[in-house]
Amino acid sequence: MSTKIYTIERPDISSFAPLQSSFMALLGERERQSVERTRKEKDKIEKILGWAMCRLEASSRYGVPPVEIRIDFHEKGKPFFPDFPDFKFNISHGGGIVAVAFCDHHEVGIDVESGARKVNPMIAERFFTPAEAEFLQKTPPQQRSHAFLRLWTVKEAYLKMTGDGLSKPLNSFEIQHHGDEIKIYEDGKVQDCTVFQYETDQQQIITVCVNTFPFPEKKVKKKFEVLKFLLNTPKKVVPSPKIYWQ
Repeated sequence: MSTKIYTIERPDISSFAPLQSSFMALLGERERQSVERTRKEKDKIEKILGWAMCRLEASSRYGVPPVEIRIDFHEKGKPFFPDFPDFKFNISHGGGIVAVAFCDHHEVGIDVESGARKVNPMIAERFFTPAEAEFLQKTPPQQRSHAFLRLWTVKEAYLKMTGDGLSKPLNSFEIQHHGDEIKIYEDGKVQDCTVFQYETDQQQIITVCVNTFPFPEKKVKKKFEVLKFLLNTPKKVVPSPKIYWQ
C-alpha cells in the first residue's frame, strides 16, 4: 500500500488558454459542469488540472486512455473510480496550487490552503471545539491566523477522507497534537487515521488524512510541461510513469 501526493502550480491564464479546450475534452460531464459553474478563471484552471491529473494517473496505472476513465461520485459528493474501486483519490486546490492524493485500498482526503491568507481566528469559536478555540487563543497573535489554517486543513482533509464533507459539523470532532503527531478524536475516542501535514516553498499548507497507519508517502512536484506532454500523446498510447512523474 502506498500514498502519493502530487502537486502542480497553476499556470498563468495566457499559457493555459490555448490548451484549455483539449484538457476539458478529457473530463466527464459532471466534471465539466463543475468547471463551467466556476466564475473565476484561475479557479477554473485549477479544477481542470485537478481532474486531468486524476485521469492521467489512472491512465498510466491501468493502461486505459484518460478520456475513457470513469469518475463517479458518492452520495455526499466524494469522487471515486468505479472501475478501480481500490484506487482511492482526492483533490484540493487553491492559492495557485493543485494537490491530488492517491492511495491503494484506503480512503484519503487532502486539503490545501495558502499559509499567507489572513483570517479572523475569532471564528474558531463558531466552528471549532472549545479546546481548539482555547489553543488558538493561547497562540501568539502574530501566529494565530497561520495556526487556524493548519487546524482548518486537518478538519477539511479528515471530512474529505470520511466522505462526509461539510455535512458534518467541524466541532463534532477534535484535533489534538501529541508531539509531532496529529490525532483526531470523536466522542473521546482516537480515530484510526494518520495525518500528514507540510508546507510548500510558496507557503501553501497541505494536509493529507488516510484511514491507515503508518503513513507511507511520496511527494512529487510536477511541472505543467509534463501535463502538456501527456495531453499531446496519442490517446491510445499510455505514457510511461517514469516519463509522467520525472
